[in-house]
Amino acid sequence: MALTTLKVKHAGPGRHADVHGLYLLVRDSGARSWVLRMQHAGRRRDFGLGPAQDVPLADARILAANLRKAVRAGEEPVSRRRAGHRSAPTFEKVTRDCYDAMKGGWKDQRHVSWISSFERHVFPLIGTRAVTAIDSAAVLTVLEPIWLTVPDTAKRVLQRIGTVLDFAHIKGFVPEEVSLRSVTRGLPRQTHQVTHRA
Repeated sequence: MALTTLKVKHAGPGRHADVHGLYLLVRDSGARSWVLRMQHAGRRRDFGLGPAQDVPLADARILAANLRKAVRAGEEPVSRRRAGHRSAPTFEKVTRDCYDAMKGGWKDQRHVSWISSFERHVFPLIGTRAVTAIDSAAVLTVLEPIWLTVPDTAKRVLQRIGTVLDFAHIKGFVPEEVSLRSVTRGLPRQTHQVTHRA
């Protein structure tokens, strides 16, 4: 069944189908984005069409239709995206854009700790790198100094970096989703849980 504007607003976490391969992707954080799934060059691929708060349902359907039409005409959407990555923004710039896009949906003060955790632990180490250069090794660089000393914060930072990289993919800055599942394999086991207050 096709989505409605009301369903887009209230859908829970997961992937929700619309029509002709268009999906609404809802993250656990509440972030909502559009993804077009289709066959391209013999492979099933997902193409991000932008966050739902910026792209209404009707516009998402138009974007999806235009992209399907372009692919049928022989255009190479991945190459076009990668050409734009030559001037990819920094990780800090994308993080702040992601923060601005999400904070309006937060009813509590999470937004304060969300951005301050980046300013304290992330930006000094990798903030000036292009977002396309952020991979598991870069994230490991961030986590190593805090993994055992402030384990709760380290786990939140890892989750938040993943959210930013998802946002970067949705915006078209990185061509593929970046998986951080293997990052913790390069870190020692957290045996002593310490909770620090600001």
